[in-house]
Amino acid sequence: MDDVHLTTPIGTKGYMDPEIVKTGGVTHKSDIYSFGVVLLEILCGRKAYIPNEDDGSFLVSVAKFEYEKDNVENLIPPSLFDQMGMESARTFTSAAILCVKDDRVQRPDMKYIVHQLEKALELQLPYESLNSSGNVPYLC
Repeated sequence: MDDVHLTTPIGTKGYMDPEIVKTGGVTHKSDIYSFGVVLLEILCGRKAYIPNEDDGSFLVSVAKFEYEKDNVENLIPPSLFDQMGMESARTFTSAAILCVKDDRVQRPDMKYIVHQLEKALELQLPYESLNSSGNVPYLC
């Protein structure tokens, strides 16, 4: 795809590809970055940017920090984590983290992300069977 060059970077705080500021342009990988932010919001149950928050106003920074420490469970609210299989949670988180890599070249294409999300769903299905049998209660 062709780059679009901007004179002034525009976008929503917390969703904007950091490479836009460096290059002055956007690509389809900029959309991948924003999609990754949305995946993290869903997983973590919080907004991409929270002004004046002491322990991490940008969700991407917090998520990368916890992911690098292998603390996926610290990202996910307990009420959601209790309903998830660990491998499903790790696969979903990994897909989201790949989307928000700082370097555009390191971000996967959407086909790969969809494949990873389908894999996360497949890993979750056996856990869903446990939920429906009453062993682990749904909280929603």
